Amino acid sequence: MMKKLFSYLFILILCSSTAFAGTKWGKGELKLSDFVVEKFIEYLRGNVSKTPYLFAVSKEGWGYQYYYCASGSGCQGGDELILEECSRASKGDECFLFARKRTIKWKNGINPGKGKVSKISSKWSDAEIRAKLTELGFLGGSSSLSTTTT
Repeated sequence: MMKKLFSYLFILILCSSTAFAGTKWGKGELKLSDFVVEKFIEYLRGNVSKTPYLFAVSKEGWGYQYYYCASGSGCQGGDELILEECSRASKGDECFLFARKRTIKWKNGINPGKGKVSKISSKWSDAEIRAKLTELGFLGGSSSLSTTTT
């Protein structure tokens, strides 16, 4: 009887921590400020010794934080820490993960968050990156979610 109870509790804890992990990724409407776009471009470019790893943004689109990996090494973790740092830098605004490496993971009804359509090349010009962000609904005045009014 005790083994069943412990097994049940273990499975419950395991499932609840997995459910929380999914809430780190942003979803829904997001418009990035020009300042955050500049920092995202800086993040994407990296350099010879640094490779983009994680980019977090506040849900208002005004705050950000990013991490690099040393080139040639595999990074892991850091999700919780980057969100805390982003929130502090954003004066308490809630932050979510926007990109991993050079793939925009934020799902907004246009961006699927995976695949070729969500990837940005570090070789693109600033204008090409801004065009891609506009195409994916993260820049510009129009809503990234389709709505109808009657």
